[in-house]
Amino acid sequence: MNGVHDMGGMHGFGPVEPEKDEPVFHEAWEGRVFGMSGQLSRFGGNIDARRSAIEEIRPDRYLKLSYYERWLERALRYCVETGLISARERAAIDAGKAKPEKTHVPVARASATAHTDYARPLATPARFAVGDRVRAKLINPATHTRLPRYARDKTGTIVAEHGGHVFPDSNAIGKGEDPQRLYTVRFTARELWGDAANPNDTVSLDLWEPYLERA
Repeated sequence: MNGVHDMGGMHGFGPVEPEKDEPVFHEAWEGRVFGMSGQLSRFGGNIDARRSAIEEIRPDRYLKLSYYERWLERALRYCVETGLISARERAAIDAGKAKPEKTHVPVARASATAHTDYARPLATPARFAVGDRVRAKLINPATHTRLPRYARDKTGTIVAEHGGHVFPDSNAIGKGEDPQRLYTVRFTARELWGDAANPNDTVSLDLWEPYLERA
């Protein structure tokens, strides 16, 4: 989707300032949210649906939240949707007056068929090869996609082919994994940002085959 989360190439957010000796978590609650999110995945859903849920946070709220606050927002929404907490409990949490209710929560068990990665076999041949010039399609889907706005309708060169992988656009909206071939495509900075960009800079993106057409 074309949401506020897709910030690549946008101005006005200030400089990126790496923090020296940055800790994994700045506050203890961030670690708890991280752990909680991992446990909630045992109740169903998939990583693409969880990414999509973060993108659906209202834009004005999204920009006010920190990274792990967005994770918490997603987790609370998921808990209400799956009945792990009630809507009344969620409202109490938002008001800072949360008191746990006696809700029966089934024990979640990991699926015996769960994959530990996202690579999948493909029977179809690759449409493109390393060295091919390709153009990222000009698409504006209303649902989740991993093709950033700044790369759409831009031309690059395939520098690696990674075989079949789960297709996020389908997986995020409950239409199955629909494995598609994944490539690394290298774009020049000037192709993406114009003649004012450094001519020596490039940006490499991992893009699925349905995003691409031959240039």
